[in-house]
Amino acid sequence: MLGVLKRNPFSVMLALLLHFVIVFFLVFGVDWEKKPKPIASQANVVQAHTIDLDKINEKKAEEKKAQQLKQQQQEKKRRQAEEKKRQQALEKKRVAEQKAKQKREAEAKQKAEAKRKAEAKRKAEAKKKAEAKRKAEAKRKAEAEAKRKAEAKRKAEAKRKAEAEAKRKAEAKRKAEAEANRRAQAERERALQAQIAAEQNSREIDRYGAVIKQQIERNWLKPAQNTEGLSCVVQVRLIPGGDVVPGGVSIIRSSGNAAFDRSVEAAVYKAAPLPVPSGALFESFRSLRLNFKPNK
Repeated sequence: MLGVLKRNPFSVMLALLLHFVIVFFLVFGVDWEKKPKPIASQANVVQAHTIDLDKINEKKAEEKKAQQLKQQQQEKKRRQAEEKKRQQALEKKRVAEQKAKQKREAEAKQKAEAKRKAEAKRKAEAKKKAEAKRKAEAKRKAEAEAKRKAEAKRKAEAKRKAEAEAKRKAEAKRKAEAEANRRAQAERERALQAQIAAEQNSREIDRYGAVIKQQIERNWLKPAQNTEGLSCVVQVRLIPGGDVVPGGVSIIRSSGNAAFDRSVEAAVYKAAPLPVPSGALFESFRSLRLNFKPNK
């Protein structure tokens, strides 16, 4: 049904419209309050309607036939187009094969010509190589003779150089040993001087440390509490000249007695400037750590 509607929408709509008109007249065209009309009249109405339906069916048949004819023509055109396309493809294939054949023949001809030229070139190169080989052999013999003479000369020169090199190495060895002995002696002397200097510095550091401790103890005010046996470790940051850096006194190991610890800090500030060495030896006193034991 849907196929018929898609192929002949106009015809289907016309048939539906005619049926609707017929039904309308059958339903609304009859006066139900009046008496029924004679049978003869009803027969005429039905006959008229039948004739109209026949015309409609006939028209539908004609339209269907026209549609089928149109479809047949379209199908014929399609087959003709496909045949034309097939013939074109065959022609295209034939032309391509012809071109391929011509190309193969041309390539074969080119290969044959290239082979001929290559053979001619090979023969010319072989002749050239033979001549070059002959000349090379003559040259090799001449070079071999020259090489033999040069080798004899080289060996004589090498012998002379070897003797001179051996003499030079012996002299260099003697000088190196003498230099090594000199450096070893200088190193021993330097190590000894360093040891002596280190010992002197150590003694100086100990001496200055003892003097600094004594100066701090002289400026220490003993707290009222009992400090017997108390000690603490104080760290002091100094600048050249012995002055204490502001805030540079700190207790790094407390005695356990806050008053004692504060008295030690006050003694350090009061004792400044502390006696310190000058020069490089001062670096050992820039950050000084003291174990403060006032009773010892």
